[in-house]
Amino acid sequence: MTDPLANDGAGAVPSPCAPHSTVPSGEIVRPEHLRPGAGARAARRLADVAATRLADAPAAAEEQLRRALVVGCGELDGRELAELRTRLVTAIAAQPRRDRDLARAAAAAAACWHPISPADAAHLWVVAGRAWARAGRHAEAVTAFDRPLLTGAVTYPPGELALVRAEFAESLLRLGRYRQAAWQFTEAARLLAGSPAQRRRHADLVWSAAVARECCGQESAALGGYLRAAGLWGELDKIVPRARCLRAAAWLQLRGPQGRIRGPWWVTIDVLMAELNQRLAAEPAAHIADELDRTRAQFAQMCAQASGPNDRPAARGRSGPVEWWQPG
Repeated sequence: MTDPLANDGAGAVPSPCAPHSTVPSGEIVRPEHLRPGAGARAARRLADVAATRLADAPAAAEEQLRRALVVGCGELDGRELAELRTRLVTAIAAQPRRDRDLARAAAAAAACWHPISPADAAHLWVVAGRAWARAGRHAEAVTAFDRPLLTGAVTYPPGELALVRAEFAESLLRLGRYRQAAWQFTEAARLLAGSPAQRRRHADLVWSAAVARECCGQESAALGGYLRAAGLWGELDKIVPRARCLRAAAWLQLRGPQGRIRGPWWVTIDVLMAELNQRLAAEPAAHIADELDRTRAQFAQMCAQASGPNDRPAARGRSGPVEWWQPG
């Protein structure tokens, strides 16, 4: 099956049949007027024409493929129909700003492949999910991603599967489904653990999982995630994301259950400020100075909250988890 190299979605799957179409000459062709087998032969000729136009004229190829699907309906076997629908996905993917159309086409192709090749169907559902996500239709994206990922039907290499799970998690976040997003981010990070070429992406996924866990109230797990991400960023010598993870961890250490301190937040901040001061002395860069200023300001807020008998937990919202999360 040709890989569409794009994404499409989980909307309603269109019927492979339509009332009529035309052959390349422009003559109207009605399936009920064709001799037995003529529809299949016409569909194959149209598909051949589309194949010659795909590289330089994908819109023209798309038109021929849609005609082929009409005239071939009822005569082509399931595999041939599935292959035509996959070629249609490829033609649409080659055209800009067609994400919604691509999603629908991929969903239709996935439905055709389902009884023939679950692996091909799973790939096309992923294509659909990615296209819906790019179109900003995150509910549809989640529905499409659900099908292959929750059944384990996707057989991608670890790096590619991690990317798909992260995209799934992003759509879940947009819908406020933080617990499920955290699980997907965690699984994505697990797939990349130990890969020297993916260390930055791994650190980003650990961080993203921590953000999602904090958003759904799993604060102890989020704290561990922030500290783990900070360590990973430190190994990569990336001071800005490390600083943001450590500040987020310090806030969670300061405000545990029922307002009790969960951990030595002052040590976390002290270590961070010492590191930032040392960096600034060696490299007087604006981004380091900005992180040091933010850390000092938040340290003052933390001290006020830790010492004030009437401090409000809501004040922590000024330094909430989303502020620290910047997807890589």
